Amino acid sequence: MIKSTLSFLSLAAILLFVACNKSNNISPDVATVASSGTWQVSLFINSGQDETAGFSGYSFTFNSNGALITLKNGVSKNGTWNVNGSNQFNIDLGPKDNTNLPFGGLTHDWKILSVANTEIRLGDDNISSNEFLTFSKN
Repeated sequence: MIKSTLSFLSLAAILLFVACNKSNNISPDVATVASSGTWQVSLFINSGQDETAGFSGYSFTFNSNGALITLKNGVSKNGTWNVNGSNQFNIDLGPKDNTNLPFGGLTHDWKILSVANTEIRLGDDNISSNEFLTFSKN
């Protein structure tokens, strides 16, 4: 009885270790993907309204040092970004008000919905806010 209990506890500890290591490895992968090229906003839903068109022509570069640079027609806007834990993608492009359009809407602590080499899908952690942001690789 004691031997089977110890075997079960050992197996549970191994599974827990593997599961924790797997989830902890998500963040570096997100950061690596984000900092590997330039991106465009392919979807931005703000409070249920599609505001994607406001980002037409902008490219986004997520530098590995945390700097975020947007560029359109030779004009740039600087901000910051980081990945916090395994499921949060933080963007700061300035104040969330009408003086900072269209960038203020992107300033947010986004929940990571999915990551692939060519697409990063983000959403608000409050699903009722109906806010989504998708970056596609240029």
